[in-house]
Amino acid sequence: MPTLAPSEPRTTHRHLAVDLAVAIAIGFVAALAKRYLDFRLGIPGHAGVGWIAALTFGWLINRRPGMSALAGVSMAVSGVPLGLGHSLAYNVVLYGAAGGTLDVLAFVRVPIWRIWGAAAAGAGVHVVKFAVIFAIAWMSGIVKNVEVFGFTAALRNHVIFGAAGGLLGWAVWRGGRDLIDRRTVRRDSAP
Repeated sequence: MPTLAPSEPRTTHRHLAVDLAVAIAIGFVAALAKRYLDFRLGIPGHAGVGWIAALTFGWLINRRPGMSALAGVSMAVSGVPLGLGHSLAYNVVLYGAAGGTLDVLAFVRVPIWRIWGAAAAGAGVHVVKFAVIFAIAWMSGIVKNVEVFGFTAALRNHVIFGAAGGLLGWAVWRGGRDLIDRRTVRRDSAP
């Protein structure tokens, strides 16, 4: 009888210190991607592809609960000296929520290790980031008149670029996994 259990494990057997170090490193890579893969195209959300790919890849290699949120906070802390242009508190709320979204999606059993799950997770992460930015702007009183068309276009772009980031993170993970599998088979079959 088939079960609904996931085909991929959710936990790791590594030591906690290793998982913490990996999460912090993933956050640093995500901050680098956010800083240096922003091509200033003027399209809302386009810079999310790189950092969402890094966070998605990070979740795929480090599935211990809470590690994506830690990677998001690490991204926030790394982002200040890298010049992401926001305060530490703003970055922690923004990228901590984005990383935490991956943990929540994994908790509710979204199969991020599948291609469609990675795309959905990437879109979800970027929509949460968009919602946090909008909420902070709304609470600060900056938003007075909202053009609905512009808002929905920006939201659409965040969904598209978020899904692209999730797909890119999945593709890097999958490509690395396939490469390791091929090298293992070749080494095991050698006389």
